[in-house]
Amino acid sequence: MYRPLLRLASRALTVLAFISAPLSAQSASTPTVSGRVLDAANTAIAGAVITVADVGGRQQSVRSSAEGTFTLRVPGRGVYTLSVVAIGHVRHAETVDVGAAGRELTIRLDRVKRLSPVAVVGTAVVPSTATAEQSTPTSVLGADQIAREQVAFSQEILRKMPGVYRAEFNQGIISGDIGIRGFNAESDIASTRLLIDGIPSNLNSGVGEMNAIFPLEIGRIEVVRGTSDARFGQFNLAGNVQLSTREGGNHLTSRLTTGSFGTNEAQLLAAVSRRGFSQTLFGGFRKSDGYRDNSALDKWSASGKWSYAPTDSRWRVALIVRQAALDTDAPGYLTRDTARSTPRVSPAYSATDGGTIDHRHTSLHLDGPLGSATWSLKAYDQRFERTRYVRFTAAGAQQERVEDETQRGAIAQLTWRPSVLGSRDAVLSAGLDVQDQDNIQQRFRTVDRVRQTTLRDFDFTLKNHGGFVQLAADATSRLRLTAALRGDAFEGDFTNVLTAAESPILDLGFIAQPKFGAVFQISDALSAYANHGRSFQIGTGPAAYGTAPLSWSKNDGTELGMTTRPSTNSTLRFGVWQQIASDEVRLKFDNSGDSENIGRTRRRGIDIEGTWQATSRIGFWATGTTQRAILVEPGLLNPTAKGKRLNHVPDWTAKFGVDVIPAFGWNVGVWAYAQGEYHLTDVNDRGTFGAQQTVNLDVSYRWRGVALGLGATNLLDRYNEYVWWDGAQTLHSPATARALFLSVTLDR
Repeated sequence: MYRPLLRLASRALTVLAFISAPLSAQSASTPTVSGRVLDAANTAIAGAVITVADVGGRQQSVRSSAEGTFTLRVPGRGVYTLSVVAIGHVRHAETVDVGAAGRELTIRLDRVKRLSPVAVVGTAVVPSTATAEQSTPTSVLGADQIAREQVAFSQEILRKMPGVYRAEFNQGIISGDIGIRGFNAESDIASTRLLIDGIPSNLNSGVGEMNAIFPLEIGRIEVVRGTSDARFGQFNLAGNVQLSTREGGNHLTSRLTTGSFGTNEAQLLAAVSRRGFSQTLFGGFRKSDGYRDNSALDKWSASGKWSYAPTDSRWRVALIVRQAALDTDAPGYLTRDTARSTPRVSPAYSATDGGTIDHRHTSLHLDGPLGSATWSLKAYDQRFERTRYVRFTAAGAQQERVEDETQRGAIAQLTWRPSVLGSRDAVLSAGLDVQDQDNIQQRFRTVDRVRQTTLRDFDFTLKNHGGFVQLAADATSRLRLTAALRGDAFEGDFTNVLTAAESPILDLGFIAQPKFGAVFQISDALSAYANHGRSFQIGTGPAAYGTAPLSWSKNDGTELGMTTRPSTNSTLRFGVWQQIASDEVRLKFDNSGDSENIGRTRRRGIDIEGTWQATSRIGFWATGTTQRAILVEPGLLNPTAKGKRLNHVPDWTAKFGVDVIPAFGWNVGVWAYAQGEYHLTDVNDRGTFGAQQTVNLDVSYRWRGVALGLGATNLLDRYNEYVWWDGAQTLHSPATARALFLSVTLDR
């Protein structure tokens, strides 16, 4: 199966290696990025690490001289991400458009006051100002790391982020979900907020829908973990994921990919910027037969981003429009023995399983000054239509599950640095947001996708009003404190169309969420941080309505940790965290769509992560998390679960990556993911499953505007699977075996 692809890749790489020698003679015409690195007083900074990366993830690094100067050859003209790191200074990053004559830059770095717990993998642009003010761990994944990933669903990229793990369901449109901070990825507790270009992208159920975005379109991903981020309310239980798409520059980038299991993909990104006007267009298509039988996939997405920012003003207006569709089959679940002996088969009763997702999005973004403050306003209208056909066992019946959800909302935020508190470097932030949802949830009993009986027909609205105020200021020259308060309230009504019964929303009142944080500078290279905050969750679907006394969950989290930069080319963070929830809200798996309060839970863990640029050609990153999630007090209904581990929470996760530049134009990237086992039930009586190990490889060569890449996922061909307990037996979904991909990227 792999031999034709391997022969093609071998010949292509051989040709490139052969021609690379004469190409070196043309280095005189190869464009360069050069310049000087200075501090705020215009003093040269020696030993700073300057890195440039193209849109395909290929990168070059160099150190500044004693005079602060540097020169970097780049493989060709185009748009690059440039980052500069120097000990004791704030990380700098920007996008540079390199022409045939190269670019000359002057870069000024500010002195760092303290090291916040923000870790960057790759040459990511710096986090947003609001994110950088957080005293909770934040991980930033750059476009150079994202673009090289070979994924069917963009959510798979999040496995590369520290502290994030993913349930690989591999069941068509239900491809998987992520977990953070000891919450499982079963979607029974909606624990992670997703935002795309600042717009909320969770469905009413809490499922985050980011698969309309292709890797080449993503500029960066930020993951904020913990409970102290006041900007977001609903679903921000364990943290949030913020995805930013690309914008700006003058370039045309196209990528064609072919690979294992009949996979073919095309991506095109075109950007034009002139006189303050910017237009970014994207189109992507992916088609695959899938690893298992009955797992074929067709997916496409198209988007446009238009913005205008006058050069003589600080205001900006932008419009984003996106349309995407997914049509996929679903291979179903196997018994344990079948999954291990013939993992690629699909049971006969799943032959017509599968589903579709249609997504449209329109948003308007405004940013500008207001005296000494800055403000932003976002308004959006989006619709998610999801249809799934599923039959879990031969004894069960097929169901059609429909979700049709329209969301409209607005988000306003203000950031002000009071001049009267200038010596304290105070930042006052405030925000208001509102979202209106119109939801239809239906379920039908079907035979080969033909409806037989209506099982569920819900029609409901939900309105969420929220807001926050936060003050971050220097208490002393070494200590920065943050205090915030967020509040949320809900309105809506619910109709069970089958019974014509109407229900009001539960009287949840004003849900207050206080937050606190501190960062203390021990030295230029070492800071300690602490944070504490409350997050919450309410029932989803019908669970938010009626008269049943379902309480909102109160989740209190605390973390202590240290961040250090031992040298210019290395970072290290260590943290210990705990989250205790009372009245935790969990979806009932009884086909009712209702939720329940399961009692009191406790989640504890330890995080460690670091990066090391060993030489200008070799860089490493690694992260590890241990975690333990316990049902402390399950209440009277489930006493046997008291003190047991919560289901589907892996004991640990570990990730490691290395990026190597063996020669000019070449890049080799290897990264590995591993996780421990989990229990299947809350009483811990069905054994442990779910351990995973996978290694992924990316090799690429670029000359001028052409890049050839060879990628491999699950390189060592390890058997991995997702497992659940259906009440009578374990059901298994094998993950994809080793897969190889060949890609060609063209830049203009």
